[in-house]
Amino acid sequence: MKFKKITTIFAFSVAILTLAGCQRTVTGDATADNGLKAFNSIVSAYPDSKGFHSELQHWGFALPSGEKFEWSKDMSANKADFAMVLMADPLVEAGLDIDKLDKNEWLYEPAAKDDKGVELPNRLIKPYNVSDEKEEAQGFEDSMRRLLKYDTSKIKYHEEQKHYGLFLGDGNEVQWTEELGLNNADMIFVLKAQPLIDAGLDINKLDGSGWRFVEASKDNMGMGENPDQIVKIFDIKQ
Repeated sequence: MKFKKITTIFAFSVAILTLAGCQRTVTGDATADNGLKAFNSIVSAYPDSKGFHSELQHWGFALPSGEKFEWSKDMSANKADFAMVLMADPLVEAGLDIDKLDKNEWLYEPAAKDDKGVELPNRLIKPYNVSDEKEEAQGFEDSMRRLLKYDTSKIKYHEEQKHYGLFLGDGNEVQWTEELGLNNADMIFVLKAQPLIDAGLDINKLDGSGWRFVEASKDNMGMGENPDQIVKIFDIKQ
């Protein structure tokens, strides 16, 4: 009888752990689940490019040309649950006046040293707030899972491009490949062009910046029309 009781308790414990593990790896939506899996595969393949900022409670993934994609461990920590961190100078050289940007939509960080003494360039940050709910995420995978789970409609799959798109409001997106090496577009930053143009950006001067201008279209993975955008492609698997 004692052996049977112990076996029952053990089986129950395994079931609880299994359930907890499943809950930590799914969002409740098939597209978001697959997008999460693809994203985690990219980050896991390049562990040296992943970091955590304890003050901001942010995970970050560094891209080859210095940009970063960041996502929050705790949605209540600040208003930047997702963030695209851009190199500011190439856009400034193309006419962008940082002072003319909407300060509620953009953050500017001048060149400085980080907490490890590494020299950082001038950076332009496009944040996106998902929620202000308190979270207790464990690790980079669980942090992203919780963010996607909060609103799974924000992530779509583009069958032709084999890309997942994370829509960050008003024509801004981060896209990532279903599988590293399918093509040279492992990750893509997409920004609505008009606010930047209004702040002085000359799209005819983007050559050499890594950015290119894409005219408005109706292809937006089922989420309506695209506005005019500027796009930067990152080839991670070189």
